[in-house]
Amino acid sequence: MTTRVTRVLLVLGFIMCAAPLADAQVDTHSSITGGEALREIRRNKLDLILPGAMRDNQVNMWIHVTRQGDPDPLALQFGSTYGYLVFTDLGNRIERAAFGSGGAVENIEVRGSDAFARAISSYGDGYRRAFGFGDEVYDEFKQFVAKRDPKTIAVNVSDSLAEADGMSHSSYLKLAKILGPQYASRFVSSEKLVSDFIVRRTLNEVTAQANSLDLGRRLHAEALARIVPGKTTIREITTWAREWAYQRHLTGYGTWSPGGVRVYYSAVSKPPSYPMTPRYWAWHGDYVFQRGDFFAFNVGVDYLGFGTDTKTHAYILREGETTVPDSIQKTFDLAIAGQQIMREHMKVGMTAKQSLDAMLAALEKAGYVHTPFENADIQGTGLTPDGKSNRDYVIIQKALANTDKPGIEIDNHAFGSYDTVGPSMTTFRADRHELIIQENHIFAFEYMVHRNIPERPGFPLAINISNVQIISSRGLEWLQPRNEKIVLIP
Repeated sequence: MTTRVTRVLLVLGFIMCAAPLADAQVDTHSSITGGEALREIRRNKLDLILPGAMRDNQVNMWIHVTRQGDPDPLALQFGSTYGYLVFTDLGNRIERAAFGSGGAVENIEVRGSDAFARAISSYGDGYRRAFGFGDEVYDEFKQFVAKRDPKTIAVNVSDSLAEADGMSHSSYLKLAKILGPQYASRFVSSEKLVSDFIVRRTLNEVTAQANSLDLGRRLHAEALARIVPGKTTIREITTWAREWAYQRHLTGYGTWSPGGVRVYYSAVSKPPSYPMTPRYWAWHGDYVFQRGDFFAFNVGVDYLGFGTDTKTHAYILREGETTVPDSIQKTFDLAIAGQQIMREHMKVGMTAKQSLDAMLAALEKAGYVHTPFENADIQGTGLTPDGKSNRDYVIIQKALANTDKPGIEIDNHAFGSYDTVGPSMTTFRADRHELIIQENHIFAFEYMVHRNIPERPGFPLAINISNVQIISSRGLEWLQPRNEKIVLIP
């Protein structure tokens, strides 16, 4: 019992020293208080963000089309809607109209008739047959649009942005038929509008993200304190962590995933039977933590739609050890040093590509070798033709074959309530390169540093650094305590 208490105090104490807010008692929400907080986020987004997003993208009218039974990618913003949710720039304000269900959108000025709402619902054909609705039931919506005569009409269809592609093909054809060729010819994709609407963060969104990160740090501290070398498996600790989050209303139903723990190195365990990747040396659920293991813990939480992507690094001390082996510590120090080098090259107003190019130039000047990945194992595949090696890991091995320099790959991707929306500073998300970093850009400051170590010749140690931060007009600000230390597990 004494050993158990000592382990808990040592690990918790270490994390609290590294992250002063980790012991703050941030309460989780009830269904009522959580709903009230989400309501304020939605109100501020519509009141303060939507007008600028529409005008900056020359959108006169936004028709957001949803259908019952077909999940809406923007349900977090609008609640459960169906039919046509319409935002029109009248010059002095953005008018809100709902033809169908307005969901959680408040202050709706124009509402369609009950007959239209029935006709556009998932039971539309049934109502039409039962009550004799003809196509004339749609005339009121055509007249509504014609009266406002928008020059551009944004609709939720997009090749590149899933969050702006919520309209089905049949819904698109129906809308075009209702409005006729005159207005259908004015349709444009809502992708740029949706992107700006989401990534321009309000203060209460930033607060929600910060609270999520603080809760995640509490979870990590408690989880690491529970690991017993030689007994605890990856599955046991990740399952416990997910249950911790579930009991606090910080996650939904789910099954165990190997993504929660990444074992980078083991001094004693035999190599796994599957190919090593830049992200994992071992990950399978039955793996038992051993003394001499170096790993990252990354089970997260969800707070008002805002998640975590924080990797807490830990080392399990071997008998007689009091600190991390020198080769691991030096590699980790080089990884952490990259944060400060990159920090100076992420500014509001830059495109993702401008930022990426500036960061890579600075890193290469500092002695890092760029090892651009394919992101090969994103689907659990990505092997070489012989099936024996991961393609990204082969890139690392070749790039570092004759050097003691550290390699680096950057994956600074957008984060928050929608992780794919916004600029991403990485080589393998080129479709986000031209997007501009805007005020209060929440992103995962994620990258990987790899280096040859004497304990594992030919197989460089790869360390994935990731912590969610924010870019404001003042530069990169630390939304959570920066990732700087390795937690020691006795």
